[in-house]
Amino acid sequence: MPSPVEDIKARLSIVDVVGSYIRLIKAGSNFKANCPFHNEKTPSFFVSPSRDSWHCFGCNSGGDIFSFVSRLEGVEFPEALQILAARAGVELKKEDPRFVNERKRLFNLFDEAVKFYESELSKRDDVFKYLEMRGLLKKTINDFRLGYAHQSWDRLTSFLKSKGYKPEEIERAGLAIRAKSAGWSDSGARFYDRFRGRIMFPLSDSAGRVVGFSGRIFEPDLPKNESPENAGGKYINTPRTALYDKSKILYLWDRARGEIRKENTCVLVEGQMDALLSHQAGVKNTVAVSGTALSKNHLWLIKRLASDLFLSFDTDDAGQSATMRGVDLAIASGLEVKIIAIPQGKDPADTIKENPKIWTQAVSSAKPVISHFLERSLKKFGSDHRGLRLDVTSKVLPYVALLNNEVDKAHWIGEISSFLGLKEDPILDEVRKLSKLGREVLIEDKRPKSEKMIPKTRKDLLEDRILGILAWRKDEFLKKLNEGSYEFFSSHRIPLLECIIKEKPPKDAEVLEKNLEKLAFEAELLYGAMEKIHEEFHELLAELEKEHFKTKLESLAFEIRRSETAGETERLGGLLKEFSDLSKKISK
Repeated sequence: MPSPVEDIKARLSIVDVVGSYIRLIKAGSNFKANCPFHNEKTPSFFVSPSRDSWHCFGCNSGGDIFSFVSRLEGVEFPEALQILAARAGVELKKEDPRFVNERKRLFNLFDEAVKFYESELSKRDDVFKYLEMRGLLKKTINDFRLGYAHQSWDRLTSFLKSKGYKPEEIERAGLAIRAKSAGWSDSGARFYDRFRGRIMFPLSDSAGRVVGFSGRIFEPDLPKNESPENAGGKYINTPRTALYDKSKILYLWDRARGEIRKENTCVLVEGQMDALLSHQAGVKNTVAVSGTALSKNHLWLIKRLASDLFLSFDTDDAGQSATMRGVDLAIASGLEVKIIAIPQGKDPADTIKENPKIWTQAVSSAKPVISHFLERSLKKFGSDHRGLRLDVTSKVLPYVALLNNEVDKAHWIGEISSFLGLKEDPILDEVRKLSKLGREVLIEDKRPKSEKMIPKTRKDLLEDRILGILAWRKDEFLKKLNEGSYEFFSSHRIPLLECIIKEKPPKDAEVLEKNLEKLAFEAELLYGAMEKIHEEFHELLAELEKEHFKTKLESLAFEIRRSETAGETERLGGLLKEFSDLSKKISK
């Protein structure tokens, strides 16, 4: 009977798993992408379906589906195993002690909380009717697991306690608040529910596991003379916990990412209702930020799957400023940013409720961000040419300066020149000044830094190529290597060579075989399409031999200098002859 790991690997394709996180491009029999673990402009990250593995030649990392998910999700192996088991439909033995940890209990706790809130909503026709009045279909409400938190002080806390969870665990999940004094709540409990009298939207991680909630106040349940602000605000979210960080979670990301990758576009809106109605209208590559805070982590998440970002925020002042804050970060990250224009005074949810076609047409006709802001400036200042120039200079040119592509910069400088009736030179000068202010602060990379690697010598690279070909096509090339060639390899590479040659593997075979697997993968990528690979192999061996003799010459030259200094005439003569013979051998 196969182990859970073997069963999961048999059911899941590495291309599908990795491709659900980053955008893969076909490269022969393999796939390539920009590495999600370090900054790069040219793809050096490869996925091999035949080897069921991935490797980045830029940061020298690699592995299988478990190591990929573990590193990208920032979790240990047991949790990566759980994520992939759920995806593959493989049941894990719950009694396994590796899975009984705090994070696992928190995930289970949230599962119970979602079910509880769903059950509470089913008892409240008025809340359900309110959601339908806002434009949501019953199917949408159920599919996206919306719920309701009762106004009572500790209904959820009591329910979770009955399921075996400690009040402290409920507090750590961000669902309960510790009372400041005895008798604080109606029941005298030491903890009370964080969410009360609210419509509940589950917040999930990229694997679809609920990690928090956003709760919208349901006004009819407010006590008399109490405003939403006094009740904690119109919306409140789960605080930062071991599972939830609002700067890293996008609402509906787990449901939208497949469509985002397919369309190469992410539609970003402000609120949960906007996102839900957008999905309901068929725009399934839509996600929402938490409140109006668009972070660098959010943009990094999006950039892994798409090159285009369409922004749509509420047309109130807060929404416009959110758009402004998000645009500079998005442009600096290298995303192609466009703005979805909707009728003044409406948010995406209102627009979709009125007529879904208006929204879908607005998405399909989204305008480049710089065009959008130029139109805003023109609408604001009209024939006031001086005001228009000042507004464009202060509010539009900074975005042009952030563009990565010089051709794009030149295009927009030309467009703005025509728009303002000015020559290009002064506009170009201003853009250059703004560029010099530095964009590093905006695009600071928050991803884990790859380990610093010692640069490889030419001899190291030659040995890598030869060992890779031998590991890749052993039966074909091993016979071309004679015993005299062994001395050309560095001493620390001999164990790798022996691991290939010998039928009986050495004691540390597992480590050696992992290194050989990486080298074989690299060789397959480099030489897989090469017709004259045999000639290339002979050339590599010849070059390695030369490098070996060059190293010996350097050593002899050092010994010659020492003998000259010490006056060792007889030894010096022998060294000089050896040096001469070796030099002749190299020159042949």
